[in-house]
Amino acid sequence: NMAANLGPASRRKREKGTSHDGTSTSLYVDRRKSKVWNYYTKLGDAYVECNVCKKQLSFHNSTTTMREHLVRKHSIRDTLLSQLKDDQTSESDCAAPESVAKRSRQMTPENSLYHTASCSEPRTDMILELVLEMLFRDLHPLSMVKDKGFGLLVGYLEPSFTLPSPVQLSSMLWHRYNVVKQHLEHYLQTAQAIVVCVESWVSQLGQTYLTIMANFIDGEWRRARCVMETQQVHENKAEGNLGEKLYAVLSEFGLSNKSVFCVMHDSLQSTAANSQQLKNVYGWTSLCCAAHTLHLCI
Repeated sequence: NMAANLGPASRRKREKGTSHDGTSTSLYVDRRKSKVWNYYTKLGDAYVECNVCKKQLSFHNSTTTMREHLVRKHSIRDTLLSQLKDDQTSESDCAAPESVAKRSRQMTPENSLYHTASCSEPRTDMILELVLEMLFRDLHPLSMVKDKGFGLLVGYLEPSFTLPSPVQLSSMLWHRYNVVKQHLEHYLQTAQAIVVCVESWVSQLGQTYLTIMANFIDGEWRRARCVMETQQVHENKAEGNLGEKLYAVLSEFGLSNKSVFCVMHDSLQSTAANSQQLKNVYGWTSLCCAAHTLHLCI
């Protein structure tokens, strides 16, 4: 989200791995490179380390072994890993643009819609991944793939592509979530201390939610802000205390009590109601959001 809010020039600078002071930053990956590098850390010139399982692999200027490890050991079949120029796709797998254009000129208008060359498997997988990414980035319901208008649009752009069912998309979405969660867990383990931020908010439908975030300065001296969990708060049900919720979320990411520097609350009411219990039971100091306090003063 932070990268999306940057201007074009700033975003290109971030993606190329250079911060404003000229230092190298590995978090923002050059999009021209293989997405495999999102799952690996380079150790010198001859080895890389898998961020998921910590296994070290030999590196010889090729990502083939790294890709096979992700597929075989972690079932990461994320085709966004596959850039066409990185996969050494043969000409027979994907028709050249010139031949496609020439063939389309030879077709009559009424036939060109239904008799275009079928897309290759890498292209089909890429379209599937982009449909999934559109759903979770723009918060669309999974049932969107059954909407007639969306089906007509995709059918016109790619007649040979078959949209997946909502059940298939749900399975893919959970797999993507688990992969990203493992990556985030590894990233959080590098923090010397984190500030846990607790924020409650209400949706347009009047449902109350609690979002728990981790804020810290990482090894590259960058400020990191990671959402660990968002829970729905049921007003009519007995809810566990805040300390238990935070402890459960931290444990899920393999973090201990000692990794928490302090807990940041979004209101004075939350601070007053929970600070003593958090201090006595878990040893966590509580602070109220400075912006909220200043707003009350004004």
